[in-house]
Amino acid sequence: MIDTHQSRRLAERRLWSGHVQRLFQTLGISNRTSAQDITESLAVFCQQHANMPERTLSLLMARSFCVTGDAEAAGRILRHDQTHRAHADSWLEVLSAGYPFPELYPLFSARALRPQNLTSAGTLWVLDFDHVQLTAADRHELILFQTVRVLTEKVSNVWKKTEGRGTLGVKGFKRLAGFIRLRRAQSSRLLDYMNDVLACRAEKNGWSTAPSVLLLDL
Repeated sequence: MIDTHQSRRLAERRLWSGHVQRLFQTLGISNRTSAQDITESLAVFCQQHANMPERTLSLLMARSFCVTGDAEAAGRILRHDQTHRAHADSWLEVLSAGYPFPELYPLFSARALRPQNLTSAGTLWVLDFDHVQLTAADRHELILFQTVRVLTEKVSNVWKKTEGRGTLGVKGFKRLAGFIRLRRAQSSRLLDYMNDVLACRAEKNGWSTAPSVLLLDL
């Protein structure tokens, strides 16, 4: 008897593998030493995560090449992607840094953490609470600061290469306010707390400076 489930899974994997291979060929990186291994590992991952946006797949491909030390191939992928090309250099800094990538992957894939250009501040990293998945427990007033601390500590990894030089832009405070009826004074206190968390991370990592925090909500 033919195992139709296994056959379907194999067909899905081949589709993803073919998709990645065609992109590598288009970008002229299919002959890279690690290209075949990256293709197969990504095909398995994509098979397990249906409906993956193209922008997320681009980050995973770029990260895979960065891990192998091929930043040039990673750059080609990022500059080919419409979502990431404007901030390719910022992404390369982050994707090639040594930190546990799975910690930030959910934020990257949800666009909850992304680079953005501001005329007044240059390129900064935005933590957008409108796109952060928070459980009911995370939103509870008694542990809100703990939730924000954990997120801020994870996000601090994007400044590994710059050793703390940079800015964290914060959006979506209105969403937090809706969860716990956050008053203006509490909002200021929460921003101060994020600054304190980043200062502690800078000290722990031996950075000479800590990222600043900028509220982007009007």
